[in-house]
Amino acid sequence: MALTQQQRTEIYTNLADTVGEQGAEYLMAQQPPGGWEQFATKSDLKASIVELQSKMDSQFAQIREQLAEIQKQFAAIDTRFAEIDTRFAAIDTRFAEIDTRFAELIARRSRDVWAFIAAVAVMTVSICGSVFLAA
Repeated sequence: MALTQQQRTEIYTNLADTVGEQGAEYLMAQQPPGGWEQFATKSDLKASIVELQSKMDSQFAQIREQLAEIQKQFAAIDTRFAEIDTRFAAIDTRFAEIDTRFAELIARRSRDVWAFIAAVAVMTVSICGSVFLAA
């Protein structure tokens, strides 16, 4: 509680009687300008600490909830990536099948070309042989 001017005067008078005027002035000057009631007490500090702890607990709970939600989102992303990996594996398999088909077509075409060249060569030899025999 704040001291009234009358209370301050009584304290000063009692101090002056006990320690003298100079001592009384010194002691009165040691009091904070706004009075002792401006300073926090232990109970004020404890109440502030309890309030702060409560706020921190609440905020940490919110952070834990947000982290749990983020973890769920990452799990969903991981699942999607696994699905994409599976699809890419299927595409890789299809490309391997296409590569095999192209190799088969190239081999068949190569055989067909060589067969055609051989047929043309046989026909050329036959025609040339016929021309020579006829001449």
